[in-house]
Amino acid sequence: MKCTPFDSLKKRRAISQVMGSVVILGVVTSIGSVVLFNGMNQINAFSYDLSFHDKTKNEVYRENLIFEHVRFEPGTDQIILYLTNIGTTESTIESITVVQIDTQEILVDWNGSINSTIQIKESSDPIILNANIGSHTWNEPQYLDSKYKISITTSKGNFFTTVAAPFNT
Repeated sequence: MKCTPFDSLKKRRAISQVMGSVVILGVVTSIGSVVLFNGMNQINAFSYDLSFHDKTKNEVYRENLIFEHVRFEPGTDQIILYLTNIGTTESTIESITVVQIDTQEILVDWNGSINSTIQIKESSDPIILNANIGSHTWNEPQYLDSKYKISITTSKGNFFTTVAAPFNT
């Protein structure tokens, strides 16, 4: 019997598709696990480096207060503030300032006498401020027709401001 060049090709057998897939899967898994573990080590090293930074300085960036409501009490010189802490650290109010925008007159300047701490994800108790407007009230035209900038400074050095007007005028 005479052998033709094509006979040798007929006797060869190829690797089955299942075996080829298993081999490729093994190669990809081993290389992928090396890359994964190397990346995890880099992330852990970065986190470890961050742990040496000043914790109080990091808390400054996590502090956030919002003004829920500003109420100018009718017939009086009082302002009632409702605040909410939406940050991830507690906030201690150190000072509050209220400035009449059109005249730049400082009506409230409280420094250190508040000592109000607002816990994380909680609202504060109402903060009642007495404005320095003498015997006048918010109902009078010189105060009724103005807007007021209210600024709060915290013990971490952050400040939060809003602009409000009496009776939503």
